[in-house]
Amino acid sequence: VAQGNRDYIERLIKTFQPSEIILSKAYRDQFDKTYGEEYYSYAIDKWFFEADYCKEQLNKHFNIESLRGFGIDHMEEATIAAGAIIHYLNQTKHNHLEHINGIKRIDEQSHVWIDSFTIRNLEIIHSNHPTGISLLDVVDKTISPMGSRLMRNWLILPLLDIDEIRLRQDTVEYLMTDIPLYDGLKEDIRLVGDLERLISKIALRRVNPRELLHLSSAMKSVAHIKQKCSEVDCKPIQKLAEQLFLCENFVSLIDQHIAEDAPVVLSKGGVLKMGLDAELDEYISLSNNAKDFLLDLKNREAEKSGISSLKLAFNNVFGYYLEVTNSHKDKVPEEWIRKQTLVNAERYITPELKVFEEKILAADDKIGEIEGRIYAELIEKLNVYITNVQHNARVIAKLDCLCSFAFISQNYDYSKPEISDDYSLAIKDGRHPVIEQQLARGEVYIPNDIYLNKEEQQIIILTGPNMSGKSAILRQTALTVLLAQIGCFVPAKHAHIGLVDKIYTRVGASDNISQGESTFMVEMVETASILNNLSDRSLVILDEIGRGTSTFDGVSLAWSIAEFLNQDDTKPKTIFATHYHELNELESSFPGVVNYYVSTEEKQKKVIFLRKMKKGGSEHSFGIHVARMAGIPNKVLKRADIILKQLESDRESISTKESIKKAKDTNYQL
Repeated sequence: VAQGNRDYIERLIKTFQPSEIILSKAYRDQFDKTYGEEYYSYAIDKWFFEADYCKEQLNKHFNIESLRGFGIDHMEEATIAAGAIIHYLNQTKHNHLEHINGIKRIDEQSHVWIDSFTIRNLEIIHSNHPTGISLLDVVDKTISPMGSRLMRNWLILPLLDIDEIRLRQDTVEYLMTDIPLYDGLKEDIRLVGDLERLISKIALRRVNPRELLHLSSAMKSVAHIKQKCSEVDCKPIQKLAEQLFLCENFVSLIDQHIAEDAPVVLSKGGVLKMGLDAELDEYISLSNNAKDFLLDLKNREAEKSGISSLKLAFNNVFGYYLEVTNSHKDKVPEEWIRKQTLVNAERYITPELKVFEEKILAADDKIGEIEGRIYAELIEKLNVYITNVQHNARVIAKLDCLCSFAFISQNYDYSKPEISDDYSLAIKDGRHPVIEQQLARGEVYIPNDIYLNKEEQQIIILTGPNMSGKSAILRQTALTVLLAQIGCFVPAKHAHIGLVDKIYTRVGASDNISQGESTFMVEMVETASILNNLSDRSLVILDEIGRGTSTFDGVSLAWSIAEFLNQDDTKPKTIFATHYHELNELESSFPGVVNYYVSTEEKQKKVIFLRKMKKGGSEHSFGIHVARMAGIPNKVLKRADIILKQLESDRESISTKESIKKAKDTNYQL
């Protein structure tokens, strides 16, 4: 459970992607306005969200007197949410909820703050383009469905605990060096499958026989994983092995009861092994040997009566019967009972045949009844092990994610970042983890260095032409920090990451027409969210702030925002990409502000993008060159070039830079 402001809850919803959201009818309109039809939701009466009622529901479900043991007694909103869910499940006839056996708190202070804007802007979970790929697509090389679900959570909830980050790093490093262990774990995890979902089916009494066999196989693979991990010289991996439960009785119960070729559907029969129940064995034997018994009975009666042409058949009116032609009817024994006379024959039954018929017809029903009873008893016995198997599933999912990190770190040439509790950020030859995977064969990503701290280089003002790679540098910096703090290696030659507690980004442009918000309004809302929630460990990524309004308005806002970030007590590490070259003047006036630009070369009136950061400022955006690359007609380009020269000439006489220099009132009320 969790509780927090609207941004935090929206972030959690995006993380867990719930299949259904339960809400109070009082918030129906507000929910629809915020999310539209993005999520399936169901509204229940407001009184079901009363604090006392929800606590009562939880106490009853967990058979406890107080929620203090779960550490959530002070979290009223979270308690209400949990209690409302238990109420909803009970009302919808979910009577078996044993697999819900605890409450775990998601502590906002334990994870890096990433708002919904940043999740979208960095394309962490989904790409913003139909044919694009996200960071999740790159790093998720998990084998099991439960590992994939956990990977998604890790990406949205990076760690703030340095010790836990280093434990993950050490595990990844060892898996990269011990190839036999890595290969063995991959195969075993594949055989485990979706243990998390399967075990919940036992609690719900919805598990089928084939799934029980898979559970047995999965737990045998868990035993192999435990053995392999306990034998390695790596304490974090040994610790994971210690957390795994063998659950040998769980496996034995399944193997002793379920036939190896059991069908998916219980009612089809043949689910249980022979020897479990004498009555069941008798009926199964009867059902399996019916043809042989009937053939033997017919032969015995033919031999005894001397009727060589005797036939045995079945119909829905008489059941099983013996048919005798008229030429042999004088040989019919007295104990036979005539049931039907035909033109050329007569049909009879015998006491033995009638008894057998009753048994064979009842056999299938009896088999279903007895197997159903024994199967239900088995599920009740297995129910005891749900908690331990669920715990195993969580450990295997974690191991799966760490194997995924090892794979991408090894194959994509990532390095182990140094994590510390200082405030500096240093990335040597950093690369964008997603873009480099989309390059054509033979094409090399141009790496760049980033260095930020609170003193001499707190804010980087990054200028350069369109399409030069500024946005990629911004994003790769944030993604490198994120990868480091989930315990993965990073796409860089070397990285030193001073712990970051909040990652903010303001990149790209989009509007929100449905709520009457323009592109510029959306930009300002996102920027306001950043400026109002800064911390001394924040990483702020800003791209072209102010471009959605007039030039003077845009420059003024961008300059003022940069000043604010520099003078605020928190002094967040910031990269500020802009086409407003006037912002280069900040470097000379504000300590900690440093200019960089993305270099280019001009050859024969063509611009070559070198995509390399260098110290200093840039005066050119080469927008007309980019327009030419996009296929704008030459007539338009020539006219644009003429207008550009005129504007540059006018600009020299009315210098924005000089105007800004005169406006040095920076006495903010912070």
